[in-house]
Amino acid sequence: MNNNIYIANLKMNGNIQLIDKYINIFKDYNENNLIILCPPFTLLGYSSHIINSNQSILSLGAQNIHHETEGAFTGEISANLIKPYSEFSIIGHSERRLNGESNEIITKKIITCFKNNIKPILCVGEYNYSDNVDETFKIIELQLKPLKNIILDSQLSLLIAYEPVWAIGNNNACDPDRVGEIANFIKSFTTNNININEVNILYGGSVDDKNHEDYLNQKNINGLLVGSASLDPSKFFKIVTNNR
Repeated sequence: MNNNIYIANLKMNGNIQLIDKYINIFKDYNENNLIILCPPFTLLGYSSHIINSNQSILSLGAQNIHHETEGAFTGEISANLIKPYSEFSIIGHSERRLNGESNEIITKKIITCFKNNIKPILCVGEYNYSDNVDETFKIIELQLKPLKNIILDSQLSLLIAYEPVWAIGNNNACDPDRVGEIANFIKSFTTNNININEVNILYGGSVDDKNHEDYLNQKNINGLLVGSASLDPSKFFKIVTNNR
């Protein structure tokens, strides 16, 4: 995998003008980092066209997929439908979990991604803050444990984004040292329990152009999942280029 991984999750925001701004601001960027833009589904086709037309370094990801590849699932999106445009897909984002998405469904989505040659970005994390980090370890273990029961090709790779729900969207970013502890736990658990070639761990939760380096300096953090700050391409570019 590349040096660092930066994901811009636009959520239910954006338009073609925003995509054009991303293309323009990254037009001369050539560092060996992986930059993944995750726009709403309706912008994937345009984003793919404009990225290819401009030979942009940007990669594309979807914000979610259904665990079935087709069927009567009104309002959902399948791996088959995003595959022409997206190399990646966010899976199990906290906002999906808050709407009732279970660990079982999320695991099925991971399997669907792998079967369709889509690289999953699995989100894990706790809803409420606890002074006892062991409580967070237990929650994350429950979220990762179902992956032990599926047969994976050892050559596959997985991105895991730690996103404490209590820190998302409220300028209440998690202490970097705590993030480092949790990243170490995720690395240890996946190494010892999941048959997979490569796991890269990211942090997401009120990341901005002021605090990003504090997280990237943690030993097992390989990148960042950026939400609100990604709505400003200039701010996101500062994060990618490690400028404050």
